[in-house]
Amino acid sequence: MDAMVTGRMPASKKERGNRVLSELGTNASKVINALYDYVIEHHALPFSTDRPDRDELLRASVSLVDAIPKVRLDERHAEMSVKDARRERLSTQALPREDA
Repeated sequence: MDAMVTGRMPASKKERGNRVLSELGTNASKVINALYDYVIEHHALPFSTDRPDRDELLRASVSLVDAIPKVRLDERHAEMSVKDARRERLSTQALPREDA
């Protein structure tokens, strides 16, 4: 080998990563070489770099949960199992109760 690749990362990440790579029977040099081989062959990365912003994901998750219709509690709901109540809340077809 006649060339060296340099990258920056927190020392703790490097240490944790090196431990995992060692457990997997490899090391950083082999992984970096494999990554370069993949990039050269496919002209692409083996993973996506498009990651939605964390706050955007949280807002989308909250919107999804808020969109679930609320069901008014009545006597029938009071006797439902948690599993059946979740199915009802998510408007899915309830399966026969296990205790019936």
